[in-house]
Amino acid sequence: MNSNDELIIANKKIALHFIEKANLVAEIEAATFKLAFQNREKEERAAELTIANIELAFQNGEKERRAAELIVANQELTFQNREKEERAAELLVANIELAFQNKEKAKKAGELIIANKELAFQNQEKEERAAELLVANIELSFQNKEKEKRAGELLIANKELAFQNQEKEERAAELVIANNELLIQNVEKESRAAELIIVNKELEYLNKELEAFSYSVSHDLRSPIRAISGFTKILEEDYADKFDLEGVKTLQSIIHNSNRMGVLIDDLLSFSKLGRKEMIVSKIDMTALVKSIREELFQHPENRIEFNVKVLPPSKGDESLIRQVWVNLISNAVKFSRNRPKTIIDIGAYEENKFAVYFVKDNGAGFEMTYYDKLFGVFQRLHSQREFEGTGIGLAIVQKIIQRHNGVVWAESKLNDGACFYFSLPIITD
Repeated sequence: MNSNDELIIANKKIALHFIEKANLVAEIEAATFKLAFQNREKEERAAELTIANIELAFQNGEKERRAAELIVANQELTFQNREKEERAAELLVANIELAFQNKEKAKKAGELIIANKELAFQNQEKEERAAELLVANIELSFQNKEKEKRAGELLIANKELAFQNQEKEERAAELVIANNELLIQNVEKESRAAELIIVNKELEYLNKELEAFSYSVSHDLRSPIRAISGFTKILEEDYADKFDLEGVKTLQSIIHNSNRMGVLIDDLLSFSKLGRKEMIVSKIDMTALVKSIREELFQHPENRIEFNVKVLPPSKGDESLIRQVWVNLISNAVKFSRNRPKTIIDIGAYEENKFAVYFVKDNGAGFEMTYYDKLFGVFQRLHSQREFEGTGIGLAIVQKIIQRHNGVVWAESKLNDGACFYFSLPIITD
């Protein structure tokens, strides 16, 4: 064995020795940890024993205090029992005394019952006699009042009879005067009746003349208007290329004004016939009437019209005339709102003072209320012909129709803020 082998063996022994030392250190550390844990356990148990001893000492003190309280309570109970026995003896004596007193009271109560019955009987006798006297006095008083009443009635009857006699004499005199007056009135009525017959005949004759005049005016005015319009159209069609721009404008102006004159003649004839036209009165479904007018005249998409129609109450009247009222008012609302980006027409109604009030409201040009008195006049216009076309008779026609139906028409407006036209008709009562 050489020195290298000895070194290797020595190193292995040293390494083994270190390993054993490390194992011993680990065992010592484990034993130390276990010993420390056991010491902590002992300390905790010692602390618990200390707390238990304190609690036990406190409980013993409580037991001794309660034992002392029980002794005192027993002594108090013994004293109270003696008090109860003494009171029981006193109550026995008091009950004997009370029983005697009750017997005395019962005897006196019996005597009082008998006395009360006697007294009640006497009181009843007195009350019966008093009631009899009261009835007798009432009867006597009533008889006296009846006698006085009859005497007063006789006095009033005598005065009334004297007054009636005087009235009869005065009435007889008045009847004589009334008969004389009646004779005079009858003569006057006969005279007036004869005059009315003559006036009615004259009126009938004048109406016939007026109708003939209206027809003649219509025919005589339309003929030259149609001639002017026809010749102007010929000029426009055949010779337009020979006119300058100003000449063409003049021709178009002549055509436009001749057409306007024709419309004006039609409106005047319609207005003149309103007072003479016999009305055919019937129940009118206003909602259905307005719906039919809207669908018939204002359903073109280019109109850009928004109709807001509420439920309208029915009314009585000439449906053809009332239709003309709605057409004129709605047409005006549409016409005077056409410059708005969108035309909005509100149609509704409400009841007021036994009348149905209908209205047509627009968002158009409106008008100044300063000129309101001109609104329903014939040929009266609040806007120029260049702004809005028209003859100025439409609202006059509306007013005349509504007046013939015992209604009223009016309007409210602000310039550039729309207008609202109202008309009223009597409410259907049956």
